[in-house]
Amino acid sequence: MTKPVILSLVAILLAAACAPPVPPAPDLEAELAALRATATAYNDAAGAKDASRVVALYDQDAIMVPPNAEMVNGLEGVEGYRFGFISTPGVELRFELLRAQVSAAADMGWSLSLAYITINRPDGTVGTDLVRDFHVWRKQADGSWRLAVDIWNSGIPAEG
Repeated sequence: MTKPVILSLVAILLAAACAPPVPPAPDLEAELAALRATATAYNDAAGAKDASRVVALYDQDAIMVPPNAEMVNGLEGVEGYRFGFISTPGVELRFELLRAQVSAAADMGWSLSLAYITINRPDGTVGTDLVRDFHVWRKQADGSWRLAVDIWNSGIPAEG
């Protein structure tokens, strides 16, 4: 080999040795399991009407899109939001996680749950609702999942 070819090979090898290491591919099954566990923790906290546990699962920059209401922005807005299902006496909830998925990079994910709501009114009548609860989750630097976008609506047709 000639001296220029050897120098070129040495330069290529040095450049390759100095390149940043390629991070390992995320374990998508483990990330999906972690996301499902977090979505279930949210559902359990909401079903228990535990506002502090619910709010603790939101991202700093969260956006809530409640039905027939203004959007709520940021964790401070979420903290100040009146969760009707939590604060209204006589409301019982049961959630069912239908589906969850994580991105290929495992830095974002989404979940869809149904909330079966029973409303025990003071006059003795009972109302029901079926809420579709869609969440977009963001993976945090510490590896936890936090709620970035929260959208929900009733599955009962509007009267009209």
